Amino acid sequence: MYFDLKKFANVTRESVLTPEMKAIWDDMGIGVAVVDAQGICEYMNPIQQRVDGFSRIPVKGQHITSLYVPHELECIPTIECLQKSIPLLKKSYFYKTSNNYLASTVSDFFPLFKHGKKDGVIAFTIWTGTTSLVNSRKSSAKTVRGKAAKPQQYKYYTFESLVGEDKELLEVIHEARTAARTSSPVMIWGESGTGKELFAQAIHAESTRRNMPFVAVNCAAIPENLLEGILFGTTKGAYTDAADKPGLFEEADGGTLLLDELNSMPLGLQAKLLRVLQEKRVRRLGSHSEIPVNVCVVSILNEAPLDAVRNGILRRDLFYRLAVVGIAVPALRERKGDIQLLAKTFIEHSELRQASGDVEISEDVLQMFADYAWPGNIRELRHVIEGSLVLLGEGKCIDQDCLPRHFRDAWEQGLVNSLEQEHRAAQEDEMRSGAQRYYDYRGVKKSSVIPLKSCVQEYETQCIRNVLRVTGGNVAKAARIFEITAAGLRYKMKQLDITEED
Repeated sequence: MYFDLKKFANVTRESVLTPEMKAIWDDMGIGVAVVDAQGICEYMNPIQQRVDGFSRIPVKGQHITSLYVPHELECIPTIECLQKSIPLLKKSYFYKTSNNYLASTVSDFFPLFKHGKKDGVIAFTIWTGTTSLVNSRKSSAKTVRGKAAKPQQYKYYTFESLVGEDKELLEVIHEARTAARTSSPVMIWGESGTGKELFAQAIHAESTRRNMPFVAVNCAAIPENLLEGILFGTTKGAYTDAADKPGLFEEADGGTLLLDELNSMPLGLQAKLLRVLQEKRVRRLGSHSEIPVNVCVVSILNEAPLDAVRNGILRRDLFYRLAVVGIAVPALRERKGDIQLLAKTFIEHSELRQASGDVEISEDVLQMFADYAWPGNIRELRHVIEGSLVLLGEGKCIDQDCLPRHFRDAWEQGLVNSLEQEHRAAQEDEMRSGAQRYYDYRGVKKSSVIPLKSCVQEYETQCIRNVLRVTGGNVAKAARIFEITAAGLRYKMKQLDITEED
């Protein structure tokens, strides 16, 4: 399809987000979303926020890949449209949100330009059906009680999908492989973005239940009054509009049930869950009969389970029942030796990289990755790499200019926080030792001669050397922290006889 850029040259983000246009988008019956050239979400209309489960989540200002993740695609179409700068029309596909909602859609993605330069993307979405990971994965393998199950076509993550050479990670993988050989309940915990669900899928894929259903539910994404019926099923007449419908325990019969964010489940429902686990029988809402179920339960928490127990959000008896095998997934900052390997793996598996050939990462960027705390862990790293490939264009090396703006801001803020912590620690050390790095005039006498200029210069020298030490001698980075120009900092360093090696 030929794409005439001239027709779109003046279709900017500003023009599609005027108050008048937003009034139209707000009341439309289809989803509308707008991102900028870096992939940051600037607008999402109410119906799309509601359908995708973002009603209580602030979407504006978030990178689009932190809201939507690839489902059987290398990258989400919004990013593809940004990279290729051409419309993607009538694209029929399943998309998945970061809170595990899956929908079947037909969407149109239009690139936006300002004076011929890339300015963002506007997307229009029509939902042709909604589903869940449960149904999509079971569509190719329905099980009948008492009969052999047909092999599933859904491709799960395996232990071979886990990338890393860190000793602690390898120990955790060994523990998970051992757990996969049994049907004992497994509890996985760790920070958001560390790959906990990937471990859960790998355990299922290596178990004897691999050809049976793998059913996942996010306990935090479903309202409390609906979660019980979703888990245990409903009987017609149990409440208004209730129908005979199996719950997820029945859906997962013979296979694995993943309870994500278990610590978000109400305590009352936790008690009912405990009874089902002990009795291995489930009763639908409104029913008087029980149905036997054979399910291996894998649960996920975003905090240490004993902390959740102490905080009163996880029942102690349920913890003992579900944590027969406990797996603590390490945060990315605890395995920084794997960052370069992970980054290169994400590049190799990216559709954007395949379009532009081999892509390298500059030493400066690798150092930034090593210095950063990665609060979003592996998920954040993957999004940064994906955003960098979008901004890379036809280039072959990811340098600082290719990094997404939100990451550069976060990195600099992290550097500032690190400096402030070091400064506070230095001040505490100084107070404890009674040492003075420069004269503070508290003990000045009438006969004293203490030039203010030399005192200020000594203080400035100490400040500049501290920042250069943190930035590894990089004057440009240090200048950004001081909020002055690099030329101005070099002039000051020359005055104070400071070299970049100091």
